[in-house]
Amino acid sequence: MKQYNRFLDPKKDLGAFSAMIVLYLAIMTGVSFLWSFVISSFIVGRYKGDPLEMQQQLTESISKDGMSYIIAVLIGVILFALYRKGALFKGDVRQKGRKMTWKTFMVFIVFLGFAQLVSATIGQILNQMLGTLGFYNPQEDMSEQLSQSWSLLLYATLLGPITEELVFRGAGLRALEKFGKVFAILMTAIIFGLFHANLDQLFFAIIIGLGFGYLTFEYSFWWAIFFHIFNNLVLSQGLHYLGTHVNENLSDFIQVLVFVGGTIAFTVVLIVKRKEILHYIQENRPAPGVFQRSMYSFWFWVVVLGTTLMSLLPYLRGY
Repeated sequence: MKQYNRFLDPKKDLGAFSAMIVLYLAIMTGVSFLWSFVISSFIVGRYKGDPLEMQQQLTESISKDGMSYIIAVLIGVILFALYRKGALFKGDVRQKGRKMTWKTFMVFIVFLGFAQLVSATIGQILNQMLGTLGFYNPQEDMSEQLSQSWSLLLYATLLGPITEELVFRGAGLRALEKFGKVFAILMTAIIFGLFHANLDQLFFAIIIGLGFGYLTFEYSFWWAIFFHIFNNLVLSQGLHYLGTHVNENLSDFIQVLVFVGGTIAFTVVLIVKRKEILHYIQENRPAPGVFQRSMYSFWFWVVVLGTTLMSLLPYLRGY
């Protein structure tokens, strides 16, 4: 049995990574504020003689502009490259495992459908529970905003997936790997879900975070990027485009095929491969005491409580 090594402190390493996530979120918030200020100043100067037009332009420009996200994530990548002291691009993303097979490739395609349906079901249940207490989320459909903004679309379907994988499956996963693959996969997946600060995305991000962590360790970091982009570009935005621009019936059919069919197929895989999955967990579990010790991390709980509050703010505003 693995023994807990007191010289390897998960509290310290998880705390350092969590603190970087807090700093990253602060940077994203600050960049968003500054960019909104720049846009507002420009529009106010241009439409100051027409208050109604000015307000309309302000609302549309700020809600549909993704440049602040793009600037923030680029800063974030530099930040985490410094955090890993140059190892992010020299070693973290270059490590490779087994060669991808078509069988495994298809398993991860259906895994994405499984993640979509399971997380959507959990989200619906949670929203209904909050609704019974009088809390409702007034957020708009993000897919519609993406279709109307090239910068938001670029961020959500390409730059966002790449930078998120660099942060979580690159820097985060490798920083925590010393405590065991299971610990690293689980903790980065949880923080990845919390990082989105959105109850609608929380459970989906955690589920795919587990899968992408396994992909990175056992196959390649680049496969995690591929499936992340595939999900955002094809399964999310692609299906939305089909439903609003091509054929809604076709979009509904593909959604049922991918989400329901994927859930059934992946459930079968879980049942058939249950012994191998349990063996993998057993072989790569952390030493006794690692999980317990990591829970003493101050910055981890700052992430948990801070992002949870951010997730609930839309419901509080709609109360």
